[in-house]
Amino acid sequence: MSLAFLLAFAAAAASNTDPLAIQAVHNYGACIAQQTPRGVRSVLSMDYRSPDYEKKLWSIIRGHDRCMPFDGRLGSESLLFAGAMAEAILKADVSGTELPRRLAYDPGRELIAARSPMEAMALCTVMKAPEVTSKVLATKPATRDEIEAMKPLGPVLGECLQKDVKLEVNKPALRSLLALAAWRIVTTPRKPS
Repeated sequence: MSLAFLLAFAAAAASNTDPLAIQAVHNYGACIAQQTPRGVRSVLSMDYRSPDYEKKLWSIIRGHDRCMPFDGRLGSESLLFAGAMAEAILKADVSGTELPRRLAYDPGRELIAARSPMEAMALCTVMKAPEVTSKVLATKPATRDEIEAMKPLGPVLGECLQKDVKLEVNKPALRSLLALAAWRIVTTPRKPS
């Protein structure tokens, strides 16, 4: 069985909001995270702006034909794919009841340097709304439950956007940004005593 998994590396979030396509990306990312959690953690710990990140991401994608039960093609933005893997690793590493506490702002945690205005917005949103973020990540992607869970995020997103930054992101991309920010928060150590 051969798998051609094509990622379109572009600045904009994925424009395909077909629920089945979004769920397929999440399922594929979750399978990879289950099969090779150390590899996924390694990719997620890298700076996504680096050329090494892109190479490592492609490497992990190519090595998981068994996660696609048919001979086919699946296209997605790298953001959606990385977010799906981050979500799966979070669910494996942190219990659902513990997640909000781990995501909340903690002055004892080391500073997390945002690598872009969008990541700054996502980190701020997750730490200001850990319960809501946890509820979003507990829903099935591209469902009415997800839409309902995201509604309370509106005001928080507005508070967390830097001045003169315009947010143009669809729900699947927002979920991925939140999952990636949540993973960075959970994996950031506490300051040395």
